[in-house]
Amino acid sequence: MHTRREFVKQFIGGGAAFISYRSIAAESERSRSDAPEESIGNNTGDASSFLVDNPYAEVDWTKTTCVTSTTHVHVEDQEKLDLYYHKFGLRHFAISNYYPSAPAYPLKSIRYNQYKVEQDFGMIVNLDPTKTGKARWADGKFVEGPFRWNDIIAKGPRAWAHELPASLQANLPFRLGDLIFKNVPDDVLVSPNAEHHGFLNSELHACAVGSLYCSGNFDAHDVYKTQEHGYAIGTGLPWEIAFKKMTDQLLYADAGGITINHPIWSRLPFEDITRMLDFDHRVLGIEVYNDGDTYTRGEDGSPIAVDLWDKILCTGRRCLGFFVPDHSVARGKNVLMVPALTEYECLKAYRKGAFIGTIIGTGLQFTRIHLEDNRLTVALNEPANISFITDAVSDKQNVASHFAREADYKIPTGPDGCPTISYVRVEVVDYTSTEQLFSQPIRFIKNVP
Repeated sequence: MHTRREFVKQFIGGGAAFISYRSIAAESERSRSDAPEESIGNNTGDASSFLVDNPYAEVDWTKTTCVTSTTHVHVEDQEKLDLYYHKFGLRHFAISNYYPSAPAYPLKSIRYNQYKVEQDFGMIVNLDPTKTGKARWADGKFVEGPFRWNDIIAKGPRAWAHELPASLQANLPFRLGDLIFKNVPDDVLVSPNAEHHGFLNSELHACAVGSLYCSGNFDAHDVYKTQEHGYAIGTGLPWEIAFKKMTDQLLYADAGGITINHPIWSRLPFEDITRMLDFDHRVLGIEVYNDGDTYTRGEDGSPIAVDLWDKILCTGRRCLGFFVPDHSVARGKNVLMVPALTEYECLKAYRKGAFIGTIIGTGLQFTRIHLEDNRLTVALNEPANISFITDAVSDKQNVASHFAREADYKIPTGPDGCPTISYVRVEVVDYTSTEQLFSQPIRFIKNVP
């Protein structure tokens, strides 16, 4: 049986606009966080005073190709793949399955029961039955694969098949099944990804887009008593160690990265989120929108994590916003701006932030996001309501409200020519279809020597 890694080696060879200033508490602590080198755009002022992190600086809007993608989507079978392709319109799939958290990559190689028969990657193991809870995995050790579950459960010196009900014993030995994805359309791009969880020091769920890192095992709810007998279902690691493993196994050094999933639902403390973002520039950002049915929204109907996103941006940190369906086949997409239709370019767009978020994906789209001479200009393919969101503190909520295809925003500057804001991002609303678009933030990094 070929391992997944062997497979990978074989396969890789100017109208008026609605302008609002969202007031953020002035006491929000600002801390400078340098952007990765490739995302630094052209300065709009004194080069010795500040830098501009403009994720769209290298986008050629006359030639760019828009690719509908997402960083968090569960696709377990061909029927789900067909739904996301035909109904949802995805063309770049970064499938984020778990149990185990192993990339479905290359997609055409994945078989039913593949990881029940054998998983070729390592995991945390602690065979001490007196240990319980997270403390058990803290005292465990990482054991390299492969794990041949038929031998472990039914034949090994610690075998426990006799403890299982007869209905489960009848499933043994596990047998490798047929290919799961037999009909992958020619215009589909696929990248490695998985949703990782079970961290020792956090309730975090995280995706590793473009990474071959794997964690956990097949036994989602301990049905076969693997956890009871000492095999971690999740990572079993502190998030810092797991993040290092994720970044070490990125398919491309300059593409892809880590996303912090549904931070509100996961009840992640703000301080933990900022520590994760500071850990490595390849920790890209948070899910601003997640269409999972447990995801709550604010009173105005907008995704509740928008306020969290702005709070993070007010600290000066780089934090991209991701828009995902999770288990849903309804809403939440990222539209990548790429110069060529390749997996590599899609993953580079994620690293740079050269994408926009959309709730529905009705066809409303940015046709230009351009920053020059302290002026940000945006254009759409059809009229809608445009908002420029910054960290400026103002009592004015609605400066003007107009339906337009184009709008611009003059970046406020101080006497030294430096911007007086830390970031600006753009929101677009089409009230006829309830569609919303979100640009990534353009940051102004101050006090650069």
